[in-house]
Amino acid sequence: MFDIAIVEDEELERRALRTILERNLPEVSVVGEAKNGAEALRLIESRKIDLMLLDIRIPRPDGLEILEFLRNRAAATKVLIITAYDHFEIMQAAIQLRADGFLLKPVRTEALLKSVTDCLRSAAPVAAVPQPPLPEAAPDLRTELGRMVAAHAYRDGLALVRRQIETLHGQRDRPARQAVLDLAQLLTDLIARSGRSLPAPLARRIEALATQRLDPRDSYKLQELFGDITDLLFDPGEETGAGAAARIETVRNYIERNLHKTVTLEEAAEQAHVSACYLSRLFHRQMDMTFIAYVKERRMSRAKDLLAGSSLPILNVALDLAYQDANYFCKAFKKEVGVSPSEFRRASRP
Repeated sequence: MFDIAIVEDEELERRALRTILERNLPEVSVVGEAKNGAEALRLIESRKIDLMLLDIRIPRPDGLEILEFLRNRAAATKVLIITAYDHFEIMQAAIQLRADGFLLKPVRTEALLKSVTDCLRSAAPVAAVPQPPLPEAAPDLRTELGRMVAAHAYRDGLALVRRQIETLHGQRDRPARQAVLDLAQLLTDLIARSGRSLPAPLARRIEALATQRLDPRDSYKLQELFGDITDLLFDPGEETGAGAAARIETVRNYIERNLHKTVTLEEAAEQAHVSACYLSRLFHRQMDMTFIAYVKERRMSRAKDLLAGSSLPILNVALDLAYQDANYFCKAFKKEVGVSPSEFRRASRP
C-alpha cells in the first residue's frame, strides 16, 4: 500500500483528486490533505508519504519551497507538481529540485492516474527505503557503483550519487568541501578505470569545486554537476555522439507529432528508452535549451503557421495546440511573440 498526500488550496480540487485516486487505484491510500504550506510541513513531519500531489501556488511556503524542503532533508517522497501556470521559470525551478512530474490544471483523470502509477511503479514505500550511506563509506560506495555500472543500472546509480550529495547537505550547515571533492574523485576514477578521459568542459567544472562556494541552498548545482558525471560513467558512448543525436531526433519527432496534446518529459523519455532525468540533461546539451522551452517554441511556431495560413478561429488554434484556455494562449503568445494572435494574423495577411 502506498501513502499519498494532497496539497491543494482549493477544496473542490482536493476532493476531486482524492475521489479519482480512491476509485481507480486500490493500492493507494490518501493519508492526508493540506490547503497551505504550513499544513503541508506539519503533514510531512507527522507521517511517511510515498507520493505528494503538490499545487505550486499554495499559500506560503509555496509549492517550490515545500519541494525544496523535502529534497534538503533527503526525503524519498515522490512529488508530482500541479499547476495552472505552464511557465518556463517555474518548471525549470521544479526540475532543478527534482520534481517527479507535472500535471496541468484542469487535471485530466487519465493524466493523473498515469502519472501517479508511473511514479509509484518506480518507488518502494518510504519506510522500506534504506538510509543513505554515509559519505565516509567510500570503499563500499565505489564497489556498489562499480556493480551498478556493470549491470547498466543507470537510475539506481544516479539515485545513489544523489543521496550522497543530499547527505552532505543534510548533515551539516555547510557541505564538507573535501567530502565533495572525494566523491568527484571516486567517480572520475571509475571513468578512468575504463580507459576514458573526461571531456574538457566537465573536467573544468570539477576542478572549480576546489575553490567555489558550496552553499546548501545551491545543492541543485552540485546535483546537476554530479548528474553529468554519472551520465558519462554509465553511458559514455552517447554523451555527444551519434547515439545521443539519434535519441534527440526521436524525441523531436515525437514532440512534432504530438503538438496537439500535452507533451511531457516522461512520455518523451519513454520514446527514447531513457530516464526522464537523463533525457532532460541530454536534451539541454544537444539543443542548448531545455525540453520545456523547446516544446513551447515548437507550439508557438505551429501557432504562427495556423494563424497565418488558415482561417481557424483563435479558440481552435489554442485547442489544436493543447491550450484549454484561449485567454491563456493569447497571453502566452503575446509574451513570446510580442503581439497578440489577432495582431499577428492581421500583419501576416497581404
